[in-house]
Amino acid sequence: MIEYKDYAKFENLSELSEAIEIGLDIEFILYGERYNISWRDGEPFICRCPEGETNFYTDAKAMLDKHKINDKQLKELWNDMKVLSM
Repeated sequence: MIEYKDYAKFENLSELSEAIEIGLDIEFILYGERYNISWRDGEPFICRCPEGETNFYTDAKAMLDKHKINDKQLKELWNDMKVLSM
């Protein structure tokens, strides 16, 4: 397993939501797994890296409300995300 020593944190849920909405590519670690949030064909998606299933959503709010990791909505997990790049 790769250990990441340098990472950033979101200050609040709004910061994460805004980063998704403006189309930033967000790479982060959550519970020891690496994830990517990005956009393709006008829709945001999230996937586990390097080759996890890709889940598309209509917008940031839908992703934050509907996507679950370990049975928790993404909007509940923003404080646990270790952001590697944006």
